[in-house]
Amino acid sequence: MLFTYDGIVVGRRDIGESNCFIDILTDEQGIIEATAHGVKKINSSLLGSCGLFSYATFSVQKRRNQWYLDSAEPIRIFYRLRESLSRLSLAMYFGELIRLSVREHQTPEENCFVMRLMLNTLHYLESGQRSEALLKPIFELRLMTELGMMPDLLMCRGCGVFLPKRLYFSVEKGCFFCTDCGAPDSPQEPLLLRAPVLQAMRHILFADYDRLFHFQLGAENLQMLGICTERFVQYHLSLKPKALTFYQSITNPSAE
Repeated sequence: MLFTYDGIVVGRRDIGESNCFIDILTDEQGIIEATAHGVKKINSSLLGSCGLFSYATFSVQKRRNQWYLDSAEPIRIFYRLRESLSRLSLAMYFGELIRLSVREHQTPEENCFVMRLMLNTLHYLESGQRSEALLKPIFELRLMTELGMMPDLLMCRGCGVFLPKRLYFSVEKGCFFCTDCGAPDSPQEPLLLRAPVLQAMRHILFADYDRLFHFQLGAENLQMLGICTERFVQYHLSLKPKALTFYQSITNPSAE
């Protein structure tokens, strides 16, 4: 039986000279690992649609609990990502996060939101309309939200103040404390943030997708936002993707 899904390729592994496995993020089935035969041949009709980050309509068959790709019609390829090693490696980090975090039990609606986040992020990454330093924390924090792991940023966990000038964000507890309440006891050292970082995090959590990518932060606050979201993802997903290490080796080699 043939099934048809719109999806985006978030992972690919070659098999022999002409075949490969592709990981496709779909709304109905979550992540599908499909075998694509002959995809590496120059005359293959699947060549364009099976590249990393290709968004396409895929027709697949399932035999003995294994998916096989029958055909694919490209919708958008995002080929310009390959013009920049840092952009490409950041996109690979996003794809790895999705592969490691999206689960079978998620609903089609949840998968659809993750797909939309990935597609919108890749659009801004490819076009250069938003900086990598901004796109990375947006993707990280909004992905956690769509996966049901949204931090509680409505008010200080201690006294209930809404917008303190400075605050401690607890990566472990997923909440914040104003400086009057003091940093909570935690194995993970709380991060001291300014109010604009908290406002940016709230925007990422609650904004509609039409407005999600439309905000700005100064360089210092943007750096703290990136540290905060990266640590939050790594702690609550219990992982550090290899693609992130590679991306950091490109963008900040002095940290190696």
